[in-house]
Amino acid sequence: MVKNGALTLEEFGRRLIELTVTEDVIRRRAIALLPLARREERELKIVGKMARLTVDFQAGDATVMRGMSGAFDVSIPQALAVRVDTAGEAEAAEHRLGATIVLRITPRPCAPLGIFLDIAEPAAESVQFAESQAGPRDYLRARIEEEVRKELLRLVRARIAETDAQRTVDLEEPLARALGVAGAEPGSREAPPPPSRLRGAGAAAQLGAPASELDAQLRVFGNAMPVQVWTARPDGQLNFVNRVILDYFDRTEEQVIGEGWLAMLHPDDVPRTIATWTRCLETGEPYDTEFRLWRASDQAYREHVVSALPQRDAAGNIVLWIGSTTDVADVRRTEAALRRSEARYRLFAEASNEGVWFWNIREDTIEWSDRMLELMGVSREAWGGTFMSFFERVHPDDRSAVQAAVKAHLEERRPFELEYRLRHEDGEYRDVFIRGMAEWDERGVPFQMAGGATDITEKKRQQAMLQERLEIIEQQQEAIRALSTPIIEVWKGVLTMPVLGVLDEQRSQQMMEVLLDAVARTRCRHAIIDLTGVSALDAGTADHVLRLIDAVALLGAQGIVVGIRPEVAQTVVSLGLDLSNIKTLSNLREALLFAMQSSGVSVRRRRRRRALREDADETPSAREPLSERGG
Repeated sequence: MVKNGALTLEEFGRRLIELTVTEDVIRRRAIALLPLARREERELKIVGKMARLTVDFQAGDATVMRGMSGAFDVSIPQALAVRVDTAGEAEAAEHRLGATIVLRITPRPCAPLGIFLDIAEPAAESVQFAESQAGPRDYLRARIEEEVRKELLRLVRARIAETDAQRTVDLEEPLARALGVAGAEPGSREAPPPPSRLRGAGAAAQLGAPASELDAQLRVFGNAMPVQVWTARPDGQLNFVNRVILDYFDRTEEQVIGEGWLAMLHPDDVPRTIATWTRCLETGEPYDTEFRLWRASDQAYREHVVSALPQRDAAGNIVLWIGSTTDVADVRRTEAALRRSEARYRLFAEASNEGVWFWNIREDTIEWSDRMLELMGVSREAWGGTFMSFFERVHPDDRSAVQAAVKAHLEERRPFELEYRLRHEDGEYRDVFIRGMAEWDERGVPFQMAGGATDITEKKRQQAMLQERLEIIEQQQEAIRALSTPIIEVWKGVLTMPVLGVLDEQRSQQMMEVLLDAVARTRCRHAIIDLTGVSALDAGTADHVLRLIDAVALLGAQGIVVGIRPEVAQTVVSLGLDLSNIKTLSNLREALLFAMQSSGVSVRRRRRRRALREDADETPSAREPLSERGG
């Protein structure tokens, strides 16, 4: 600290800052410079619903910690009361949050004589929330925390910008006390010059220190580094490698420095590496390249990324090269595996025609694959990237179903899959099937969700077209069934059913259903089954006819079989079928007459009138009108 019995200018300035800018000074300045609003209100959209966010702030006591680099970490606790009024919900959600704003403040000398409190740009991690006992139904808490985080960052940044000119600590009084000139005028002093910067080996001459002392410091620094560090002379010869390099190659320093390191270089990479290194030595450009080096532990060549910067003296001459070498073989393999995985997944997504999406619930950001953007007909630049950007494209009639499905999945972990209509950029709504799965943290609160969506518009159209065609076919089949099993009421209380073709089990069952329905509906007394159209009769067909007659008899009607052809009768006899209990007649006319007679209707008069009409046709001159009474 003392040079020839006196402090250097840099050491004096550092001592002055340490004495002047204490933790108490930083605490008071931070609280005075960064007061936040007591209440903030703004509107936002949460899972497709408009809401009003109201935040009440209450700051606690700030905590200050001095860092190793001279900076201060200031932690300002905040007790937050958050109220969320959501459209369509009767009650507002109340939340109590504990947050801490952490700021990094670095004192820096400034002119005129003073110290400027440089506050680092607050990042998202500058706002930290206390752990809470959140339940699975409190999935919106993470989203609310993110909104509160954004609001706190906005307020802090705005306040810092407003106090830019108020963050200077005046050193006039402490400096005057230190120099014993308390009555000096402020204008008679100049600001201390900035600290000097060491550049290469020229620093030894600036400080008056011998080169051997600087080399010793460099070795201590290099060997303390956990990465491969080396230095080279202006001619490119290595003059120092740290312990990490020697352990990596399992070599001594004498075996590596100079050009010894080339022995560990892959033979195929030697020409290109030497050419690149020579060009950088001639031009003074930074050295950035890649090559493969031999690792002693596994006796294998591994990929390395190498970079070096030239160090210059006051005249601009290169006096030293300082470089580092990084083994990236594992990283490259991981990257290659990741690229292969992404390629396979991309191929799967394209082959399945499915769009992929990822929703960060806490930050309310959604990432879409190219297929998803194509499904909506929008470019990536025009896509909003939030839940509302998606939700506004959902058909108004489907939005409540989408909200209910999302809520049921996030709160109750029900499977998330549904169909809905999504508006294309051309205004047309497309039918989409979507499925997804959320991920919950250790507290059971969902923080992200991913899934896929498929355009099923054409599929739905084809299904509708197929359903329409099936209905037409069903109507046609019904008509064919009606034609294949006609029921004719030939007389009051008398039904007839012509049988055509071959009787199988299905058709027999259909005929029975139709015939029994007609018998019950008309309350007929006779049902005539006409077999005139049956060219062959086997045991199965005969059995179907017998069951028809038995079923009709159970409803109180008599079954009559007519139209048995000679070949059919011969088959019946050869099969030994017993039709003695069935009324059989030759044709439909005889069956109708039998039914009428059984019903007590006289047909004698009708026969006489027909005979007289036939006689009159034979003798036209003898036509005489017959009265009803005389006939």
